[in-house]
Amino acid sequence: MTTGAGKVLLITQDGALIRELLPSMTGRGYELISLPGVREAAPSLGGEAFSAVVADYSRMPAADRAALLQIQRQKGSFPLFLLETLATLSPVEPAALRRLPTPLPAGFSDQVRAAPRPVVFFADQALFASRGLQITLQQSGVQTAAVETAAGLADFLIAAAEQEQKTGGFWGRLSGGEAQPAAPKAAVALFAGTFAEAEALDGRLRQQSPDIVCYHVTSLDFARAAAKALQEGFPASIMRDQAPRIAQILGEGMQAASAPKSRERVLILDNNKGVMETQAQNLRAAGYEVVATLDGREALRLVQAKGSFHLAIIGAALTFAEHTAQDYAQRMREADPDLRVILMIEPHPPQLALQAVSRASALGLDDALIKPVDPIQLLSSVQRALERRYLLLENARLLKEVQESNRKLAQINGFQTKFFAMVAHDVKNPLTAILGYAEVLGMRLKSQPNELKAASHIHSAAKTLNLLISDLVDLAAIESGKLRVNIAELDLILVLSEVRSRIDVVAQQRRIRFDVLCPPQLPAMAGDPNRIGQVIQNLCTNAIQYTKEGGSVTVRVDVTPQWITVSVIDTGIGIKKEDLPRVFERFFQSQEAQAMRKAGFGLGLKIAREIVQMHGGEIGLESEFGKGSRFFFTLPARK
Repeated sequence: MTTGAGKVLLITQDGALIRELLPSMTGRGYELISLPGVREAAPSLGGEAFSAVVADYSRMPAADRAALLQIQRQKGSFPLFLLETLATLSPVEPAALRRLPTPLPAGFSDQVRAAPRPVVFFADQALFASRGLQITLQQSGVQTAAVETAAGLADFLIAAAEQEQKTGGFWGRLSGGEAQPAAPKAAVALFAGTFAEAEALDGRLRQQSPDIVCYHVTSLDFARAAAKALQEGFPASIMRDQAPRIAQILGEGMQAASAPKSRERVLILDNNKGVMETQAQNLRAAGYEVVATLDGREALRLVQAKGSFHLAIIGAALTFAEHTAQDYAQRMREADPDLRVILMIEPHPPQLALQAVSRASALGLDDALIKPVDPIQLLSSVQRALERRYLLLENARLLKEVQESNRKLAQINGFQTKFFAMVAHDVKNPLTAILGYAEVLGMRLKSQPNELKAASHIHSAAKTLNLLISDLVDLAAIESGKLRVNIAELDLILVLSEVRSRIDVVAQQRRIRFDVLCPPQLPAMAGDPNRIGQVIQNLCTNAIQYTKEGGSVTVRVDVTPQWITVSVIDTGIGIKKEDLPRVFERFFQSQEAQAMRKAGFGLGLKIAREIVQMHGGEIGLESEFGKGSRFFFTLPARK
């Protein structure tokens, strides 16, 4: 796993998006930081170094989008990802040049058809030559014009304006009951320039026709297109549902864009040489490394080395072949389980075509396309198959990392258990001797004040250390399932009295009022007096420690027919809302508590919860920062 990859800033108010991005970012070593808006992010963008900034355009006002793009242009020091949706890409409203992925997002063509303005697509050579974009738009009812030069766009706009005057509306409305020929609603223009040149052309076109909306479309898949945009210093536009791929684009994607040898490799096997070469040319133009062959044996030999190809495209009719296309697909998948496979099936006879599609599904292949295959359809299928390959490999990688983390955690927990056991046996015994000898010294040094004071310090320190070790021993017993609780008749009033005798002394020293409010009689209860006393004393000790001089601590017992509730209420420092969920975690102490606490591991509350739960009860708290806390636990009343 990559470590120390850097920080990624996510600008969003959507908690679900944060949770969605976090695993992929942390899995590749990035630290994900989120801020709700551009205003909050602006100071950081000016002073901190980010590996990337991700902007959730769907939740961002237009003014904030413009401000963010302005910051990126001025600073130019961070890659910027724009998470687009159909709403943000819509041509309904005029906007500056935007990028579009290939294939077009589902539903986008319908938006073009409904838009009350002309739409122009700047398409690269491969996309323009395949006519895939034009076909997609026309299938959605969008009348399209193909423009082979950028200069021809002016003629398109003039023709559109003239048609608008004739029809009283841009898109061929009827005028005076007489039908007029509709002008093209969209133009697909061949554009071989850079994105910067496309932006300049977009500006000139919008100056000539303010209603026009332009898009820059590339035959590259979205990951390569995004990496290329970042390398050229422009924001990368990707659909919001592809956000988990950002971490990969920052790493492997950027490397792939600059290193041709790391491009995804596609193998094409077909007996139709002309079709095969056309498909290979289109895929190469889209950025893939392609090897095409008419020989099935050669294809099998090429995929023998695992990982040599990412995807195989196999024609279903292989004349004079030793095996069917499905047989080749199965043998290729056996050689490389990670290889994705697409079948292209002859449409005739229909019965055999249906059988081929059914078998492809049974084999778990990625797609089965009926010939003739539209170039944009094939490109879309290739992208989906490679996306699936990435997700499967990424899931396998993450699973391996989780398993390795679990192994290390188990190793750490094993060491911890052994350490606690060592503490229990090898440290506690000599510590008991220190306590005993300190008491003996105290008795023998009563006539020597200075020496007696030293002996008292030894006894006090040893007693504190003994309490800490007892907590560690109890924690080890809890985590090994060996914590002992001796359930017997429980006299809660007696337990409270014994705890009060010990706490009163400490409360008086700290000038804190300590009260116990308990009914004179309680229902019969079952429990371990020592363990329940340990819980109450722990809660009272914490309350005393975190309450300032002049405050109060109260122990209150409430009774219902089913439950006895013991509450410890203080006027201390309280607990912040963000710390409340972690209070019962082992070793957890808030910053405020650490500043006031003299000693302790932060184990007392976890141990208290385990003891209460072993008695069939529950423990909880209510707290307001700066005003105090109420810790309480319930025990079942015996019927």
